[in-house]
Amino acid sequence: MKIIYSIFVWPALALCTLFLVTIGAVFLIFGKNIFFTLAKVWAKANTLIFSVRYDIEGMEKIDPSKNYVFMGNHQSYVDIFLLLAIVNKDFLFMAKEELFKIPVFGFGIKALGIIPINRGESRDALKSLFEAAKKIQEGYSVMLFPEGTRSPDGDMLPFKRGAFVLAVRTGLEIAPFVLEGTRNSLSKGSFLANPFQKVKVRFMDPVSPDGLKDRDLLALIRERMEVEQKDLRDSWIR
Repeated sequence: MKIIYSIFVWPALALCTLFLVTIGAVFLIFGKNIFFTLAKVWAKANTLIFSVRYDIEGMEKIDPSKNYVFMGNHQSYVDIFLLLAIVNKDFLFMAKEELFKIPVFGFGIKALGIIPINRGESRDALKSLFEAAKKIQEGYSVMLFPEGTRSPDGDMLPFKRGAFVLAVRTGLEIAPFVLEGTRNSLSKGSFLANPFQKVKVRFMDPVSPDGLKDRDLLALIRERMEVEQKDLRDSWIR
């Protein structure tokens, strides 16, 4: 079943991406960037392609008039289009620079303003944080996965400090969230998609970085996220 479904999923994803990037490129030629709008369409189409069934909690805690540094755990590539589909704000991701070399897709994410980050060089990573801070000042929110990569088993990996340095530097509130179940749709290291998986996303109360050092902020956010993820898993069992 997974193999048959995956044979359908990946060509559908590629065609959807190519089609929307082509439309966006045409508009860009005439000086109009509609990639944010198309990104939402792309994301919602992909939730249908991957047959993701999701429940959302706590969205009322997000003030639509504010910008945030969104932070959450990372289980799957599915996380990306799921978050684009459900968060009704323009926000930027930070993505590893290798993704920008992928034909068509790389052009699309560059036009969207996604910020490349070199995870292997600390100086380049710092430049990426400064670029993100600049985008925030221009009126964007930023979506970060402080683990820096996908968890293979769903348990949270150690957090990197960079995301919290950015929050302290900009002074924006952190909007933490936890998600559970996306690894069942598409696990790390696998290209086999598993359809009709249930996913839960829970947004938590925003946290101000005022008066906190980045290490203290990291510890605080991680502790709260661990509690909420455990509760999500327990509610799945009940």
